[in-house]
Amino acid sequence: MIKYLNSISFVNKNLDISNDDTSSYMSETASDIDIGDYDPNDWFLEDEENQGEEDDEPLFTILEKKGLEDQIKDNANVLSDQIDQSSGNAILLLQYFKWDLDRVLSGEYFEDPERVCKNAGIILANEQITKYPTNSVCIVCFENQSNDDSFYSLSCGHGPYCKGCWKSYLHQEMQTCGGEIIHSKCIYPLCNGKLTYENWKDLASDRDYSRYWYFICKDFVGNNKNLEFCPNPSCGNAIRYSGVGRPNDVVECHCGTRFCFSCGSEKHNPVSCAQLVEWKSKNSNDQESLKLIKSTCKPCYHCGMPTERIMGCNHIICRKEQGGCGGEWCWMCRGDWKTHGQHTGGFYSCNKYEVSEGKKADESAAIVKQESDRFLHYFTRYFNHDMLMKHAIKMRDEEMEDKMNQYRELANLNPDFLQEAIELLIECRRILKYTYVFGFYLSDNVAGKTFFEYQQANAEGITEELSESVYINVALINAEDMKNRVRVTKKYINNLVKSIEEGLGLDESLGLSSSISGIPQE
Repeated sequence: MIKYLNSISFVNKNLDISNDDTSSYMSETASDIDIGDYDPNDWFLEDEENQGEEDDEPLFTILEKKGLEDQIKDNANVLSDQIDQSSGNAILLLQYFKWDLDRVLSGEYFEDPERVCKNAGIILANEQITKYPTNSVCIVCFENQSNDDSFYSLSCGHGPYCKGCWKSYLHQEMQTCGGEIIHSKCIYPLCNGKLTYENWKDLASDRDYSRYWYFICKDFVGNNKNLEFCPNPSCGNAIRYSGVGRPNDVVECHCGTRFCFSCGSEKHNPVSCAQLVEWKSKNSNDQESLKLIKSTCKPCYHCGMPTERIMGCNHIICRKEQGGCGGEWCWMCRGDWKTHGQHTGGFYSCNKYEVSEGKKADESAAIVKQESDRFLHYFTRYFNHDMLMKHAIKMRDEEMEDKMNQYRELANLNPDFLQEAIELLIECRRILKYTYVFGFYLSDNVAGKTFFEYQQANAEGITEELSESVYINVALINAEDMKNRVRVTKKYINNLVKSIEEGLGLDESLGLSSSISGIPQE
């Protein structure tokens, strides 16, 4: 369910889908669709039991990047007034205490300020060293500097380092450290003193300073359960939740990015957050790849190099030109080829396999391969819909405006239905993508799985027909046909998702194959 961030939630009064007979809405014509009040997000439906309860809905608000920075600095100023430290050092303390201002002020800092400051990377007065003389040489680039303004040092006084070397150092740190840049230290290798945001402002390029604050804000948000960072890397906004607990709502940032507030990922219904985390882990886990290699390859008897059998022969030669040892061995029993002959059933028919450890290993590998093949089936289809979704997004962002203008000039009609169609196509691809994640974790023994897969296939059919309409040449666009396709697809996809989310209580009112044939053909 999409939530507007001014606490207003999407509710489409014209698309209240009930479990009536599918044929009743299959016959609906495009004239029933109110395109004049078009909003591409209208088709996200709110649960019936929540409609009319806007006053009780949790409140979401957007904090833009500057607002986040101001809040962080305000907290730092409150702390600095209490402990007589600079605003930059106060931020280092807040980082150390996971941005919990109350925890800092509750007494832990005051019990042993020196220890806490040292652990937080704050340079203490008794650790500061004598300043270097004027007209010195930078000990990094060995260039003579004509005045003190050319040099810069932290409170520790290490140096002399010229500002040019500091700038290069911070840029290199930004390139290599990522989010850890908020813990950047003095350029002197043995110094544990950390740079404050004031130091970054004095030394870094505008771009690097901006990126530094991006990571500061991200760390601040990451340690606040009522805040979630927008996953769009070029955005920098955060969403604040003012309710109780951790909601599962899908929210939309000003930049247009929709994401799950609970886990920070893109909207992923009908898959749960836990399933999505496990799916992502499975995709990126090298051990899964290693298991697949082991299931399709066997180690050379002589050197252990993994070898894949291309032909059907059991006589394997470990090829030297491919990094092997040149040894010969048996694919079936994994033993030395020299031990084979008539006593093993012939050179090319190894009956030793039945009693060898190789058979046990092969049986285990067969199970792994079966699991890997199953994963590959679902991942391939997940990946395909993801690519098609990205292609549709690219078309929307780069081509749709021109296409709408062309249609307006050609047909002298309102082209807003084209925008609605491409938005719906993107959403269908996203939903279909995640139905394959859902299907992967759905046990074969679950009642309704066959019906779910049947409905999934029909949803793909409807989506493909919608896609053909979206990508069609402007001169061939049939407005009434496309409007009808959009309306039918909305209802079908929403009912499919609703059924899955209600626990696979798949309702036959989804329409089965009639939902495809019911769309007027071109």
